[in-house]
Amino acid sequence: MKGKQLTLVLVLLVVLGGLALFLRQRKSATWSDTATTSSGKVLDFPLNDVSQITIKETGTELNLVKKDDVWKVKERADYPADFAKVSALLRKLWELKPVQDVKIGPSQLARLQLTEPAAGASNGTLLDLKGAGDKRIAALLLGKKYTRNQDQPAAEGGGFAVGRYVMGQDGSNRVYLVSDTFDEIQMKPEQWLSHDFIKIENVRSIALTGTTPALNWKLVRDAATSPWKLADAKPGEELDNAKASAVASMFSYGSFADVLTPDAPVTETGLDKPSTVHLETFDNFVYELKIGKLTGENYPVLVSVTGEPPKERTPAADEKPEDKAKLDQEFQAKQKQLTDKLANEQKLQARPYLVAKSTIDQMLKDRASLMAEKKPSPSPASAASPAGPKPGPQLKPPAAGPRSIPSPPKASPSPASSPK
Repeated sequence: MKGKQLTLVLVLLVVLGGLALFLRQRKSATWSDTATTSSGKVLDFPLNDVSQITIKETGTELNLVKKDDVWKVKERADYPADFAKVSALLRKLWELKPVQDVKIGPSQLARLQLTEPAAGASNGTLLDLKGAGDKRIAALLLGKKYTRNQDQPAAEGGGFAVGRYVMGQDGSNRVYLVSDTFDEIQMKPEQWLSHDFIKIENVRSIALTGTTPALNWKLVRDAATSPWKLADAKPGEELDNAKASAVASMFSYGSFADVLTPDAPVTETGLDKPSTVHLETFDNFVYELKIGKLTGENYPVLVSVTGEPPKERTPAADEKPEDKAKLDQEFQAKQKQLTDKLANEQKLQARPYLVAKSTIDQMLKDRASLMAEKKPSPSPASAASPAGPKPGPQLKPPAAGPRSIPSPPKASPSPASSPK
């Protein structure tokens, strides 16, 4: 090979090598430009600095606000929020990583529902995280859900959402596909409330004071294992113990559907003329439930709780000295549990709750419905026959039908008529 040709080959190799290096660096630069954050996550923000979460959809908005270290629902007059649910959402956003970069231009964002909420359009859901001074810390737009094999039926592994398109609100318009559908994002404020409620156990007495004479009764029992009794039983009234026990257990796991504002008009809720349920427990707790008028499928209910857990333990007559330390320790643990329970339940006062009709109707039973069903008296036809010998078997009469008349017997010829 001549010298000029060798030089030309070397120059060509240098040019090709430089071009390859340039393309590699360009590809690396392009990836860096489309990467998420320095941590490889969709959002990068100080988790503990978030003090407000605003969720927006077209025509509606929900605000979760942290006040005095307690998360609250602004749309429910700052009622406490479900801390576990709020913290789970924040951590999910903080840890969120993409499974795929989506190359899409600004004109195509609407197709993936990645436009901010606005009236009259199919837009995304905006999650706005704010800190002190109402300053935005981070924000994320949730777009269309990604459905795997949407043309296939669910029985064949298709037709269900497995991810969602998202876009950070940092001005970069970077779109990612994530492996979470964010189904827990609900715009109903009641879905974010803390649903801790009263828990009435070891009931000793229940008294209903209603708006009619039939809705006035009181049930009592001497011990937790004793049968229930009607306090002012009238002649002929027999209480059904199973029905009484069902009433007493209705709030052993109390729950509510929603809350009203503390200043809700009593004339609208019916709490100006309520029915009242008064319950006392063997732990010296006293509950009073004021029940308003039915609204839809719920009753407005006001709760008040008082009590004084026993401060000293009364030893049993046959208590052994070696058991005293253990029993004293168990009593102290129980006393602390009751004290904490009282403090938590007293925080539920002064605000009307909406409690399901199916629960309250069990408390608003009229007096007659608590009674045992009376057995029907035997009818005269089924009364026992008088004492005496039982009649013997009766002969059946002959069957009805035409009777045949027997023919007379033929007469024998007499001797006088015999031929000679």
